[in-house]
Amino acid sequence: MNALRPVLSQVRIGLLTPWAYRASMLLSFLVLAIQIALYSVVWRAIYSGHDGPVAGADVQTAVGYAVLGLTIAGVLDTSPFWSIESRVRDGMIGVDLTRPIGLLTQNLAVQVGYVLAALPAAGVGLATGFVVGGLAPPQSTGAAVSFAVSVLLAFGVSQLITLLMALTSFWTLEVGGLNMAFFVVRSFMSGTVLPLWFMPGWLQTIAGVLPFQAATYTPLAVYFGRPPGGLAVALGVQAVWIVVLGGLCAWLWSRARHRVVVQGG
Repeated sequence: MNALRPVLSQVRIGLLTPWAYRASMLLSFLVLAIQIALYSVVWRAIYSGHDGPVAGADVQTAVGYAVLGLTIAGVLDTSPFWSIESRVRDGMIGVDLTRPIGLLTQNLAVQVGYVLAALPAAGVGLATGFVVGGLAPPQSTGAAVSFAVSVLLAFGVSQLITLLMALTSFWTLEVGGLNMAFFVVRSFMSGTVLPLWFMPGWLQTIAGVLPFQAATYTPLAVYFGRPPGGLAVALGVQAVWIVVLGGLCAWLWSRARHRVVVQGG
């Protein structure tokens, strides 16, 4: 328990920090609800000229996908990209390196806190989905359990991707442009904006070899009964990405720790 106390303290920091800006958090929930409502209107307008399903998905599936996709992204994609960058810039990274737990553990714990702080977004998203009438419940208990497992794996993939991007701060102090480009690629290739099954084959292939789809698209595909390659393969791919991304983070940190230059105070 004593070994866990420092980790839990970092989780608590991540949990409390976003809610120090309550107006911003509440506004983000409102924005999520508006996004879901708008996406449902757009998808229904797109399908209004079609009598049947498109790429194997009917209008109810498309709207439900938008509801669930935006909800998951609203919770899992809330971790700060700038945490390491700002601490390298102002010299506080030196303090981090003296703490009793490693830098990677510290940041992952803070990221977990941010995700916990954003959990009310799940309620907002699902409630909005109920109002717009776009999300049906899982087809069975087994489907619900499979979806829950996939979401947990997606959580691991998402946080490791965020940490990997944050570690680039040791090579360049200004990561704003890189993060903007990364956000655009992540949103598109993860399937949050558009289901991968609507993409042309060559683009699906590219998305399939990148880790982003394992952070959002896979749990959504599991929910709607379309796991890529089957359920076992889909969950296995997510687990493999956790191992690969974890290894990349550890390797990058082993290189980055030799580049630390404390600036400022």
